[in-house]
Amino acid sequence: MERRKAEVACVKTAEGFEVNFHARYSAGAEELVQVCADASAPAPLDRELRALTQATLTAPRAKRRLLVLSRDPSIPIGETGVSVQPAYEWLLAEAT
Repeated sequence: MERRKAEVACVKTAEGFEVNFHARYSAGAEELVQVCADASAPAPLDRELRALTQATLTAPRAKRRLLVLSRDPSIPIGETGVSVQPAYEWLLAEAT
């Protein structure tokens, strides 16, 4: 996040869910980033998506992103508006 020049904080919702990063970029964009090593199992995936969904109540303009350990096309993301990306791709992507 530092390379992307974002102001970063973690988010804890009123329901007790946590989102790893709430990034605010200098251009005004916001992003909620959740990191999950293994999103292939239903329980961890549900927990991570629930936290992202709840956090949008405090950051409604923020894009939602789930970073996972590896590219697995079988990860069933029912949530619309959540970008799923391998962490290595996100880390290597050009900072915008």
